[in-house]
Amino acid sequence: MRDSAPYPIRLSEGFKGQVQYVIPRTIVSRVAGHPMLHSLLPTDIGWYPRAQYHYRERPEGAPEHILIYCVSGGGWAEFDRHYVMMDPGQALIIPAHTPHVYGATILDPWSIHWVHFQGSEGDYLARLLTDPSRTLQVDAECGKVVEALFRECYDVFVGGFVLTRLIYSAKLLHRMLGELFFNNSAFSAGARSSRFHSIESSLIFLRANIDRSLSLAEMAAHAGLSESHFSRIFKEQTGHAPLDYFILLKMQHASTLLALTSLPVREVATQVGYGDPYYFSRLFKKVLGVSPRAYRDAPKG
Repeated sequence: MRDSAPYPIRLSEGFKGQVQYVIPRTIVSRVAGHPMLHSLLPTDIGWYPRAQYHYRERPEGAPEHILIYCVSGGGWAEFDRHYVMMDPGQALIIPAHTPHVYGATILDPWSIHWVHFQGSEGDYLARLLTDPSRTLQVDAECGKVVEALFRECYDVFVGGFVLTRLIYSAKLLHRMLGELFFNNSAFSAGARSSRFHSIESSLIFLRANIDRSLSLAEMAAHAGLSESHFSRIFKEQTGHAPLDYFILLKMQHASTLLALTSLPVREVATQVGYGDPYYFSRLFKKVLGVSPRAYRDAPKG
């Protein structure tokens, strides 16, 4: 372990100003099957400010996934024969049962928020990180949100490990992971695998051309990908084939126009790219279950 040898002192905890909560494993076992907790449950969480001599080694790994978010200073981690340096604005996820060792750099020790978590959703997100370093860059705005969510989690646990607080903390963690993976421009921009090819520009392109009839070839060309490659990653990230998604987007916009304007159905059809109002009406009913006129006349709110 490269940085372990020169450590004059090794501390796993006990840092001035630290925050730490560890849910008793008897409670974890009791609540893990709860419908609001089985997919994602934080089991340990904390804040180690300027954690000088911080060092943690787990030869068998941890039973849970571990997220470490570095706010300042520096640190390092080693696992799966990979060695990574941690800088401010980086997050690291170590999958469950992965042998590892990590610690703060000696001259400028890190300040970190960290959390252990389990559940099927946690398993899925841990698998999304295909980069061997298991790190994510975190943009400034995302970082502010993540820090605020960590602090809110700490406040939640002040009152003890009651079920309602555990459920609330799980929802905060859900938001935190959602921010890191899906609302973090630094991570999306830095993604290298085809799995993480960002489709955000494609979504903007579709919204900007909602009054046109785009082909799959045009969509793929805008993304700079082959049709098959574009279709695959688009469906991975939206759950819909590109053309199906574009139809849904058009119908969503049409429903807004029907609800908020007095435009004739023919004009609404034109504004979402359909020259034939009868075809538009059939498609609208297929997607929303009612005709455009019935949708307009139905009570809202």
